[in-house]
Amino acid sequence: MSDCEKLLEKIAERFGCKVWVCEKIGKRISHIPGLKAGEERFLPPMVGFEDEKYVVFVQADEMSDQLKDMCEKVIECVRSDRKDRTPPRKGDS
Repeated sequence: MSDCEKLLEKIAERFGCKVWVCEKIGKRISHIPGLKAGEERFLPPMVGFEDEKYVVFVQADEMSDQLKDMCEKVIECVRSDRKDRTPPRKGDS
């Protein structure tokens, strides 16, 4: 289990939510396999944090500042983990 997966598990346990990471590909958003944690909550997904390349979605009762901060850390982890392994896609600047 990667550090990013462990962080997602920690978020899911701490906040009792489902959390997953997606990558922006042009106008589409694609789930990154393996980067999800928690149980389905049957709540509409909320954006926990996003940057120009990644989005962390959360199904939770509420979005606290602490949850947002942890979602930002997930993006930082994903960026550092994937920087050398993810080739640039056509259309990315």
